[in-house]
Amino acid sequence: MPHDFAWDDIRYFLAVSRAETLTEAARRLRVSQPTVGRRLKALEEKLGATLFERHTDRVVLTEAGRALLPFAEDMERQSHDLSRALEGIAEPDQRLVRVTAIGSLALFFARSFAELEARCAPSAVEFISTGERLNLARQEADIAFRMNAVPARGDLVCRKVGRLAFALYTSPAYAREVAGEPLEENRRARFIGFRQNPRKKSQSGWLFRFGQHGTFPLRVSELHLRHEAARQGLGITILPCHLGDAADDLARVHPPIAELEEEIYLLMHETARNQPAVRRVADALTELIQDRQDRLLGHRQT
Repeated sequence: MPHDFAWDDIRYFLAVSRAETLTEAARRLRVSQPTVGRRLKALEEKLGATLFERHTDRVVLTEAGRALLPFAEDMERQSHDLSRALEGIAEPDQRLVRVTAIGSLALFFARSFAELEARCAPSAVEFISTGERLNLARQEADIAFRMNAVPARGDLVCRKVGRLAFALYTSPAYAREVAGEPLEENRRARFIGFRQNPRKKSQSGWLFRFGQHGTFPLRVSELHLRHEAARQGLGITILPCHLGDAADDLARVHPPIAELEEEIYLLMHETARNQPAVRRVADALTELIQDRQDRLLGHRQT
């Protein structure tokens, strides 16, 4: 086997193996489909082996492709490790630090952006609000906040940094309208649901069970849209306590829901955690969560 193929060749191979179509691989690589096809053909010719079986709607790894895959993934890890190390050497204090978190936690950070900017300076911070699990090893983010389920293997450093609680909220006017009867028995109660999720412990599942005697005229998948619908008095919905309790135009109509409370975990790749910028941002975010635990758990001062 020749030894003169480069990481860039392997990058195309990995993209196709993960996307399973040349079109999707091209989209992820931000190049044209013919470019992907040419690069893949050149790699196969260089190796003297066919790496993929071509089908009408997809490509499938051959035996040779499956044999190459673990070595390609190892090469990718080493490439990203080197990139992280070079970033830390070139700009140890001022490099951009990418942070990913689900919407409920990202909104919590957003309410303290000015404070975080001061704590993280001179590092710049990019927040990525998404439910997708961005890959730390592939440098899609430097710091990730995950709820409950955490990978138990790999090159990730993980620590629990706090908890997040949720309760039921609606507009003050609608709260008065449904007062006087337990919500879970109230046939007049309107609920703002989620996209239905079959998982028993999901927020969606809990709310549909709780409100089974009421109605669900509206279902909204995004947190900020449920927040807005509740503010308008269109019904009752689940919101994070830190968001609902801070809003003058919302009323809490049910205490924090114990079974929906989530643990917050901070994850970093082990090669990034000792970089000054990443460590500074991780410490600042952790301190903010721990300083505001009462707010995150919906503990109200009496």
